[in-house]
Amino acid sequence: MSVNSNKVLQVVFGWEAVDLILKSLFIGLWQLIKLSVKRLWKGQKKKSSKDCAVVEFTVDSSIGIHCYIKIKGVKYHYVETGPKYGKLVLILGDAPDTRNLWVPSWSSVVRRLAETGHHVVTLDLRGTGASEGGYRSDLSPPRAVEEITALLEALGTSEQNPALMVGFGIGGMLTWYVVHCQGVLIHKFAVISAPHPNLYWQHPPAEFCRQSLHFMQWPLFPERWLAEGTLKEGSKWTSSRARDWSGALNYVRGAAWYRIHPDHKITSRGLLIGSKDSASQLVTSAQYCNNPALRMVKKPGPGDTEVAQLILDFFVGKQKLPEEVPKGLVGRVLGAVAGRGRELTARLALPVNA
Repeated sequence: MSVNSNKVLQVVFGWEAVDLILKSLFIGLWQLIKLSVKRLWKGQKKKSSKDCAVVEFTVDSSIGIHCYIKIKGVKYHYVETGPKYGKLVLILGDAPDTRNLWVPSWSSVVRRLAETGHHVVTLDLRGTGASEGGYRSDLSPPRAVEEITALLEALGTSEQNPALMVGFGIGGMLTWYVVHCQGVLIHKFAVISAPHPNLYWQHPPAEFCRQSLHFMQWPLFPERWLAEGTLKEGSKWTSSRARDWSGALNYVRGAAWYRIHPDHKITSRGLLIGSKDSASQLVTSAQYCNNPALRMVKKPGPGDTEVAQLILDFFVGKQKLPEEVPKGLVGRVLGAVAGRGRELTARLALPVNA
C-alpha cells in the first residue's frame, strides 16, 4: 500500500501553511529574546557536556541481541529478542533515548512476549541510540513510514503475516502514521502517551513540546535550549546533549507539516493508553480507529507496571479460568442470561483483549 497513492498523508498548504510559518517566525523570535534576557539576568551558565554522562545506546545484552540493519541507505540499530520466525513485535521508544525501555518492568514484558513465541524488535529511532540521524526532511512522516515499512518487510512482515506494534511518545506518533498508511501489515498496535498526529497542536506528542511547538521549527536553538533546560529542571533527560535532541525534534518538525486524511480510519485493533487527565485526548484519538480500546493510568510509560500488564493482556491475552457449568434447566437458563449480559457489556465497554 503506497502512502502517496492513497492520499493518506496530506501536506499542509494554503493559509494554514502561511499561518504556521508566521507564528514560527515571530513566536520563535520572541522565545529567543526571552531566553537571552533570562540568561543575562540570572547569569545562567551554558551547559557543558563534560559535566554529565552522555546519552548513548544500551550495552546491556541480557535482554536480547544487538543488531544493525541498513534500510534505504540508513543504518538502524535494534535489540532482538525471541525466536526469529515468531510473530513480529516492533517496539518504538520515545526520544531522546533515556534507556526507559530497559527498566525491569518493561524488560519483563519483552521476555514474556519472547516466551510466548514472539519475535520482539526494539528499535532505536533515527538520531537516537546507535541509529543514524538525519535532517528534518529525512525524518518527515512519509520518509519515516517508508523506512519503517521497509524494516517490517525485511523482518518478514507481510499481509499474510502482519506484525504487532508498540509506540511510546514520539515512537507512538510514528506508530499512528504506520498503521494509517500500512494498516494491512499491522494486526494490533498500542500507543502510549501519543495523541493522534492530527491533534498535534492541541495535545503535543511529548512533554518538551508544550508551549514551544512553533519555536521547535527553528534550527539549532531549540536543541541547545532543551539540553540546557533539562539539566536545570532535573528531569529524565538530565544527561542529554543538544545532539541527542536532533532526532526527536526533526520528527516533531516534520509532523507539523502533515495531516492524516480526516476520513481515513484504522482497521487494525488498537490500544490507546494515556494519563488519567488525558481522557479528551484519548476519546478524540479513538475516533480515527474502527476498533479501539482506551485505558488511563497514573503515569503512562515503560516503567509503569500497569502499562506493562495492559500490553501483555492486549497482545498475549489473559489466562481465563474455567467457569462452573450450571446444572439443571433453571441453571442453564440463568447461565444463558448471564452470558448474554456479558456479551452486551463487552460491546459497550472497550475491552483490551481481542
